[in-house]
Amino acid sequence: MRKETVKTAIWRGERLIVVEDIPAQVCGTCMEQFYDEDTTDVLRRLTEEDFASIEPKREAVVPIYSLEGRIIRRPASEEEMPVDY
Repeated sequence: MRKETVKTAIWRGERLIVVEDIPAQVCGTCMEQFYDEDTTDVLRRLTEEDFASIEPKREAVVPIYSLEGRIIRRPASEEEMPVDY
């Protein structure tokens, strides 16, 4: 585990909110982020109030891509076929 300042993305319906400058412990193996109780409380409170009590630091335009119509399903192999016992 190592101390880092991280960012996270939170979806609120169709709205994407990015929160940065979050103090965290990060696992060097899996990169999972862990927050202390105080940080978790602030993130929970802000999320519950839909971030109404603070102003955004900045805004970004985010491209959104779709995989609709781009995934070609391969036929299942015998190993992947469900088996009834």
